[in-house]
Amino acid sequence: MRIALCNIPIIWEDPYKNIELCNSIVDSIIRFDSGVELILFPEFFTYGFSVDSLLYEENEGISLTWMKETAYKHNTAIYGSVPVKVGSFIYNRGYFVKPDKTFEFYDKRHLFSYGGENKLFTSGNKRVVVNYRGYRILLQICYDLRFPVWSRNRLNDYDLILNIASWPSSRSEVIKPLAIARAIENQSYYAFLNRSGNDPKSNYSGECFVATWESSLLIPHLSDKNNYGYVNLWFAKGLTARVNLYKGDNPTALSFAEDVIENYKESIFDGLNSQVYNAPIDLFIEDRIYN
Repeated sequence: MRIALCNIPIIWEDPYKNIELCNSIVDSIIRFDSGVELILFPEFFTYGFSVDSLLYEENEGISLTWMKETAYKHNTAIYGSVPVKVGSFIYNRGYFVKPDKTFEFYDKRHLFSYGGENKLFTSGNKRVVVNYRGYRILLQICYDLRFPVWSRNRLNDYDLILNIASWPSSRSEVIKPLAIARAIENQSYYAFLNRSGNDPKSNYSGECFVATWESSLLIPHLSDKNNYGYVNLWFAKGLTARVNLYKGDNPTALSFAEDVIENYKESIFDGLNSQVYNAPIDLFIEDRIYN
């Protein structure tokens, strides 16, 4: 799958100018890289990381409307996040929009309390895995990167994590090691996209890459003029083989009955899942430590 990562310099609190910028970038992507199947934009890509209570969209606002029309026009999926108000709650909502204009959304779980995000926004409580053209994609936003339990591939239900961010350069040295760790732990790809430029509060370095389960980084070729780069990912037919390699291929060589060995290995595997991966107590402890 060919993915374009657009580390744009978001214009502060101006959705119309940001959409104009995104339009020019998408047109450039399609013109020069017509094989792109998925385009990523950063967290709050039409507003910047503002915690102004007056800046949000309702229902299908300007950002989602643009995403749907653009995805349909260019036959590609788009993922980006927008401040969205639902009833009396405001969410940092990531929209994954498909070429047929249908969409799924993920509400950011881990709000950045040090930046005041938790004072205005409501935390999401549901992991979202999107199926797109045969690929299984877990959606995340920015600070979620720091939470390993939330990322656990406990049911081998995803191949790729997408994380879109507004991560200040003052703390950016942790991004690559954390992304590589998440990829290795979960035997998956981890695509990370950060915005570039600056706003009244921070500067941003525009990190964009895909970490692999083999600890390497796929660095996209970036266009200085157009603020995007792309990578190509090749998926095996599911990642079950990689996740379960330690179960062994020749149990009879140990001189035990095959069914005994298989039951033993399955019990270990199931025990690890129940004790380590996404147990409620693990999520509780993780949230208390980091928030």
